[in-house]
Amino acid sequence: MTRRQIRKEAERLVKDGLGRQQVFDILKHQGAGMDDEKLARIVRYVPSLAARQRYKVPHAVLLVLLWITAVAKSLYGIGMAMESGRSVILAAFMLPIVTVILGIGIAMHRTRAYHTVAFLSVIGLVRYISRTDWANFDPFDTIDLVVAATMIGLAWYLFNKVASNYEVVPGADGTNVIVFPLNLR
Repeated sequence: MTRRQIRKEAERLVKDGLGRQQVFDILKHQGAGMDDEKLARIVRYVPSLAARQRYKVPHAVLLVLLWITAVAKSLYGIGMAMESGRSVILAAFMLPIVTVILGIGIAMHRTRAYHTVAFLSVIGLVRYISRTDWANFDPFDTIDLVVAATMIGLAWYLFNKVASNYEVVPGADGTNVIVFPLNLR
């Protein structure tokens, strides 16, 4: 099985109500064709139904912020394209396109998308702060700063809460055993 097939099967099993340990054990016995560590790294990023339910409000808030950001950046891109001509259309809409793709990933509960949103938001915030003329700071720009900071915080929070770690413990027969924690994540 390919990584993508394994992830899809893990998502299907989670949607059937199974926990991560059960999903891991089933995929291992189905013969996923990879070692236990690689399989565990795939399963750890598939959020359980309990985690999806527990963190649905911050998840929804992050999605709304992403869509607002995509619309705002698109409007900015339209203005930039109207001023500079068609030569900048691709550059003007690159950020909204990436934001929409990440929003789709988050809507589909792809845990790694949280990490990517946090990372890219930090980069954007640092660039924004470094280019801001603080002597002529427009208080309306505070909205951008608050939205970016909120997206960073929510994305990082959700990534840490929804992705699950696992432990490698020695088994009774001397082999290593993958164990996922028993909690709501």
